[in-house]
Amino acid sequence: MFRISVGDVQLGISFSFPAVIALVLLTGCDEGSLLTALLCCCLHECGHLFFMLIFGRRPEAVTLYGGGIRITPQKGRIDSFGKDLAILLAGCGVNFLLAWVGLLMHGMTSFVQINLLLGAFNLLPFRYFDGGRALELLTDGKGLRAVRFTFIILTAILIIFMAMRGSVSISLLITFAFALTAETADNT
Repeated sequence: MFRISVGDVQLGISFSFPAVIALVLLTGCDEGSLLTALLCCCLHECGHLFFMLIFGRRPEAVTLYGGGIRITPQKGRIDSFGKDLAILLAGCGVNFLLAWVGLLMHGMTSFVQINLLLGAFNLLPFRYFDGGRALELLTDGKGLRAVRFTFIILTAILIIFMAMRGSVSISLLITFAFALTAETADNT
């Protein structure tokens, strides 16, 4: 892991970040699509950062890693449930807003599709995604194991269906493996 400090914020790049990018490029993804996806990820995280700063909360760290970009907030809640929820959902909100504007201006482009996919994907109830953390906040952690298990099974079925059709994405497999590993590691 490479880290530098900029003010009070640690900026880092995990070695898994360039490894995943190389793997995605080696599987046939074109550079334009990869750059569009990285831009959409950055804009998603800017949504979180914007709301954090509005509410007077600074990040402790921003890290590029194999699963994307991770913002580590200061410990604890800001001062309200609503503000924490707004910060968690701001990234997906940015993706959906950009997709809507892009659709109105240019039709169904890859930029629109990637923003829709990224926003929806981040709403999944896995603990390392915005949806999982928002659901945990909304339910106080009650019943999450069953919800997460159900989504793991449904995602596995989707991957099997896609593989049978010959259209499974390597990035979907990597992300699913990461989510499955994270869910099972934290539950043991």
